[in-house]
Amino acid sequence: MIKKAILLLLSLLVIGKIYAQKSFYVKNVNIDIVYKDKAGNDLLDSTNDVHFSTKDIIVYSIEKGKKVKVNYSKMDYPNNHFMYKDDAISIYHLRIFLETKETLLQLSPTITDTIKCKIKKTKGNTHLTKVWYNGKLVWEFGKDVSQLITIIK
Repeated sequence: MIKKAILLLLSLLVIGKIYAQKSFYVKNVNIDIVYKDKAGNDLLDSTNDVHFSTKDIIVYSIEKGKKVKVNYSKMDYPNNHFMYKDDAISIYHLRIFLETKETLLQLSPTITDTIKCKIKKTKGNTHLTKVWYNGKLVWEFGKDVSQLITIIK
């Protein structure tokens, strides 16, 4: 009986040690963008005459100085972006995942914007520290609580 209790106790200690060593990885490299015109109209809302259509949006990463179209076919968001509506305020957001220091965001065949960012990588954590949109600093870790920016077009 004592042998069984000792064996059970040792098993629990070993299992506890295995689970305690298990680590997790946090990756937070997204920014949400609201696009409005000068009159305040939501440019992501397809019910507006003038809007950016999600099917026309293309994301390019700049890798080693070359423009590379983002296409991860096995991912949930293979083109590193998706659109959603914030029902609380009835505004559409474009969420874009920034995996390189420079990203080109083609909103339409005639409009391409540049997003640059600083990404901090530590053990178990990767996150944005700064984001520039067309050369203007628009978001900074620690200063801005929400990873949401508004761009006026």
